[in-house]
Amino acid sequence: MPEDGCMTLFHVSSAARTRAIATFPWAMLTYWLTIFPSVGRELSRWRRAADAIPDPTLRHHAIGKLDAEHLTAEGAAAFAILVPRQHRDRLVRACVAFEVMYDYLDALTEEHPTLANNRSLHRALRAAVDLRSAVPLDLYAHHPQRDDGGYLTQIAGACRDELAQMPREATVSAALVVATERAAEAQSLNHATSRSSPQPLIAWAVEHRQDGLEWWETAAAAGAPMVIFALIAAACEDATSPASARAVEHAYFPWVSALEWLLEGIADEADDDASGTRSYVSHYRTPDDLGRRLSAISERAITGVSQLPRRERHLLLVAGMIGMLLSDDGAQHARRDAAAVALNASLGGLVSPFLVMLRVRRSAKGVRRRVGLRVSALTSRRWRVATGRRRRARRRCWHAISRR
Repeated sequence: MPEDGCMTLFHVSSAARTRAIATFPWAMLTYWLTIFPSVGRELSRWRRAADAIPDPTLRHHAIGKLDAEHLTAEGAAAFAILVPRQHRDRLVRACVAFEVMYDYLDALTEEHPTLANNRSLHRALRAAVDLRSAVPLDLYAHHPQRDDGGYLTQIAGACRDELAQMPREATVSAALVVATERAAEAQSLNHATSRSSPQPLIAWAVEHRQDGLEWWETAAAAGAPMVIFALIAAACEDATSPASARAVEHAYFPWVSALEWLLEGIADEADDDASGTRSYVSHYRTPDDLGRRLSAISERAITGVSQLPRRERHLLLVAGMIGMLLSDDGAQHARRDAAAVALNASLGGLVSPFLVMLRVRRSAKGVRRRVGLRVSALTSRRWRVATGRRRRARRRCWHAISRR
């Protein structure tokens, strides 16, 4: 596995690292004050749409994913720090819609993992970004449940509506179509092939293998949506040219994308083991092997995004993605710790602020949840006490009347 010639960010450009650190406070203020509230509104919007799905099984999958995967939507919306202020809400709406759809399709294809079903449903990905073709009406043609009340086409349509208003949509359109079709096929094959017989996925990944990556790393890179969000952000920039769109595409695929999906595998490894789902990180013999490969991949990813305009913001997005996935409670300690050490070294310490912030946030949410449960229990006890008092008072009144 080629690792020669990879240098850490600190050696590639200490100036870029310094600018990224200096940009961190601005990025956090921008995210929490302007982007995060917009994400909440969009997730509430799709939760209402999911609640209205007629079929109970499809409704269960849609609501379950919205409840369990809201952090992925928050991560997708973070690309809004790349774009001018007037386009931030538009990008958030597009990226959140795409991520909600991506997660929903993941649930449907895991539940009914035939290749025909997977490919049919994943046509929604291209429909969401390809304004030059219509949204298919038979997406559920091979699925046992079909009545989603228009939920899937509504999400795809919302993404299309936002893209249509972006100034450089036409410039990034071809790259977006390629990226979504690649992701659709990788995800379709991944869910349709079992751990015991992964030959179709292996054959496809070998055919599309990226230089410097193993077949499972190529498959991981293909399935990750991060390049799609980066291209949507590029569509919001008036200065985006065909050449700069290609630069964004090549910076995020395969290296950033491979890094994202391998870290996702670490976060989901316990659930994957329990469900028998394939985990790309299981192909590494030891946590140290995984750490070395992640370090090599991250250094290539960092080198790529460091050459883009506003590179300090791209670096923060990569560092934030790493922090979000490594702070996940599902990440197994040995693999997570090996990855954290390797990646924090590659990013010159940029991951640490995100790890601290995200772990504090998770802890705070846990405290709020426990407090909420206690308040609920206390309120319930008070209600029961008050109800009991009212019942006893009514009984005393009834007995008094009866004695008369």
